[in-house]
This record gives sequence, structure tokens and C-alpha cells, in this order.
Amino acid sequence: MNAKYIQWVLVAVALVVGLVGGYFYGNSKGVAKEKATQEAAAKKGAEDAAAAVNPFSQTTANPFEKSPVNPYENVNINPFK
Repeated sequence: MNAKYIQWVLVAVALVVGLVGGYFYGNSKGVAKEKATQEAAAKKGAEDAAAAVNPFSQTTANPFEKSPVNPYENVNINPFK
């Protein structure tokens, strides 16, 4: 009877040690994962804010690119033609 009692105590101790170890291991992995997620969100937020504030990143290099080069090209200047 004493051997069975010791066996049950050892199983209970092993179970408690496994639960405590799993809790601390899982907690540390969860903290690391959440920290990485927050850092990525902060970096993306900073990049989005910088892009929204910078007026030069939203315009083209040449604002007159779509306008005609010669504004008088289609104008009839000679009234005798």
C-alpha cells in the first residue's frame, strides 16, 4: 500500500511540475509573440503617419507632365489663313 501511495504522489508531483513548466514556457512565448506584434504595428503606424504627412511623396515628379508643352499649338493665330 505504501508503494501505491508513493506512486500517486510522484504522478501528482510530475503533473504539477509539468503544468507549472508549461505555464511559464507558454507565458514567455506569448509575451514574446505579443511584443513582436506590437513592434510591427508601431513600425507600420509610424510609416503610415510619415507617408501621410510628407507632401512630396504623394505628388508626381513633374506636375506639368500631362499638360501640353505648347499652349498655343492649337490656337489659330493668323486670321487670313
